Amino acid sequence: MGKTRKIVLVLFCFILISSSFPPGQGLLAQEVRLDVPFVPTPYEVIEDMLRFAELKKGDILYDLGCGDGRIVIEAARRAGIRAVGIDIDPERIRESRENARIAGVENLVEFRRANIFEADFSDATVVTMYLLPDVNIRLRPTILSLKPGTRIISHQFDMDEWQADRMTYVPIDLYVHTVFLWIVPANISGTWDWSLNLNQKKTDCRLEVNQAYQYFSGKLYLGEQVLHIPETKVVGPNVEFSVILPGTADTELIFSGQAEGDQLNGTATLVQGKKNARQTWKATRRPGTATSIER
Repeated sequence: MGKTRKIVLVLFCFILISSSFPPGQGLLAQEVRLDVPFVPTPYEVIEDMLRFAELKKGDILYDLGCGDGRIVIEAARRAGIRAVGIDIDPERIRESRENARIAGVENLVEFRRANIFEADFSDATVVTMYLLPDVNIRLRPTILSLKPGTRIISHQFDMDEWQADRMTYVPIDLYVHTVFLWIVPANISGTWDWSLNLNQKKTDCRLEVNQAYQYFSGKLYLGEQVLHIPETKVVGPNVEFSVILPGTADTELIFSGQAEGDQLNGTATLVQGKKNARQTWKATRRPGTATSIER
């Protein structure tokens, strides 16, 4: 999204919310300092946000800056999941609780008065937000620390260098809204070691990974051979990459598994024409080699 468009959207939000106060009772007159003015997300946009979320049993949704609670309430009403709204404005919290009572989902939802920069939402599997560009960036390190696979859905504003995995446009009257989706990637940066049976002998392997957000590249060492890994995407905890073995035209070695902390567990498959040979792949990251994936 261009900087000019972002500035126009921020000014639009500011003017809209300021105009909702009686004369002399603008934003500066509020007792609570708000990082983001309250502008409700249209229900047409919520429809696509929840579609991106792919809510399922066991999910826990957090809405950061929940306003009148409509996203939290819709998520609970539609999917029967636990949903939590966080807002620093006590008036919005009171309104949200009343709206949840009217909707009949009080037993599924919770509304907390808290600063979103200090709140604990580490158990989230889905996070929704309609904030501002600078607020998204301030939250980015916390969001990247969430469990790999957590879905992040933002109305209108992106997260700068962290490219969205998906996006869509929602036209309403004369205005076009944008919905962004990110899937929190596992941090697989660093150096990984394991052994494989190749050509009927044990081969020591090493993978050196450079990662920025959900994309990584690196070098794979198979004994004395060095192979380059082109840019590849981590999808949540899921990791997959492949190489063509040197000296062959069609022998491919495919690694597929899941990252959990300093462990990669999955399968290594050697594909030679129509023949496949699989073996267990268990790699361990060397201590102290992981780096931040935020740029």
